[in-house]
Amino acid sequence: MIGYSVRGQAVSAVLCAQAGRTLGTNGRTVWFDRGDNRPAGGPGGEFGYGNYKGQCGTDEYAAGIAFTGAWAKGKTPDALLCRKL
Repeated sequence: MIGYSVRGQAVSAVLCAQAGRTLGTNGRTVWFDRGDNRPAGGPGGEFGYGNYKGQCGTDEYAAGIAFTGAWAKGKTPDALLCRKL
């Protein structure tokens, strides 16, 4: 997964790309539904001003995204599945 799109306030699709090599299968969940969850040092910079953000580490790739359809949440992203490169 190299990206996702939002239509209105809801996640609507993910963008996938073929890897040039075999990727890792061990992963971790990066939750950001209640606060930022990004690597130390901020390698991705500030993006999405005013919103909670999640980001995989520089040695990881985003293998999936999770969101909730709960009324109060608005179908916004809640977590990433990050796996080692």
